[in-house]
Amino acid sequence: MPLAFSTLGCPGDSLAQVIETARATGATGLELRAADGEFVHPGMDAAARAVIAGALADAGLTVVTLASYVRICTPETDEGGIPTPGADAPGRSGTTDPVLAALLSAVDLAADLSAGNAGHPAQLRVFPGAEMEPCERGEEPSVPMAAADLLGARRLNAAASHARERGVVMLLETHDSHPRASDLLRILAHVDADAPVKVIWDLMHPWRHDEAPQLTAELLGGWLAYAQYKDGVRTPGTNSVTLTLPGEGELPLVEMKTLVAGISAAHGVDDPWISLEWERAWHPDLPPVAAALAALKAALA
Repeated sequence: MPLAFSTLGCPGDSLAQVIETARATGATGLELRAADGEFVHPGMDAAARAVIAGALADAGLTVVTLASYVRICTPETDEGGIPTPGADAPGRSGTTDPVLAALLSAVDLAADLSAGNAGHPAQLRVFPGAEMEPCERGEEPSVPMAAADLLGARRLNAAASHARERGVVMLLETHDSHPRASDLLRILAHVDADAPVKVIWDLMHPWRHDEAPQLTAELLGGWLAYAQYKDGVRTPGTNSVTLTLPGEGELPLVEMKTLVAGISAAHGVDDPWISLEWERAWHPDLPPVAAALAALKAALA
C-alpha cells in the first residue's frame, strides 16, 4: 500500500526533516500543509517553489495534495461578486472575491509544488467552510446553508478553467460545515460536469456525524480521490472525538480501507494512497508522526 502523511503531523519541521521522516517510515507521498510558519506557505516565491519541488522529486516523494486552507463556502463580503477570470487576467486577477482569489493562487501553488510528480496529478485540498453548524442527519438545509452550497459550487466552477490549464484537481474534503458525503453532494450537485473536482474522504468526520461508512462510500463513489486515515474514541452522545493512535480507537479502519479500495478499483486504481492525517499541529501532546504511521501500517496489515 502506498503510504503518505500530512505535514500537519510534523509542524515546524524543515523540508529535510520531512524527507527523512518519509524515508524512515517508508512513506512515498506527502500532503503538504500550506500555512504560515511552515516551509510551504501561500506567499512562497517561484524560486522557493522550484527548490521544494525538485528536492521532493529527487527524494522520490509524490506530492499527493497541497493542503490549503481555502474555504469555498465562506460568506461573501460587500466587495463584489465572483466574475470568472478573463483571458487578459489569468489566475488571481480579474476577481473581486477574496476567496476566489485565494483559490486561484492555491491552484498555482499546487501546480508548482507538484511539478516533480511522476504520473500523479497535481491536487489541491479545499474545505467547505460555510461558517455554520452542519445540518442534522436527514435534515433539509436551511436557506443560509443552501446559499452556501451554491456559493461554494460557483467558486469551484469559476476556478475550473484555470485549474484545468495548470493540470490541478481541486479536492473538497468532508469537513467542518459539510462533514458527511451527503453534505458535500449538495455542493457537488451544482459543480459543472467538466470541472476538475473530486473529494477527499476524511474518514473521521462522516463517521462522527453518524453517516455509516457504507453510505459514505456509496455516495462518494463517483467523486473520491483518496481517503485520509485517523482514529479516535467518540464521547457518547456527542460528535466530539478524542484522537488515538490508529488501531486504538473506534473507527472501523479495515472496513473503511476495503470500501475505499473498492471505489478505487472501479476507477482503475488498484492500490490507492493510504494517507495519515495526524493532527499534531493542533494536539502537540500526540506522539510523533512516525509512531502514528507505524501504528497505521499495523492496524491495516
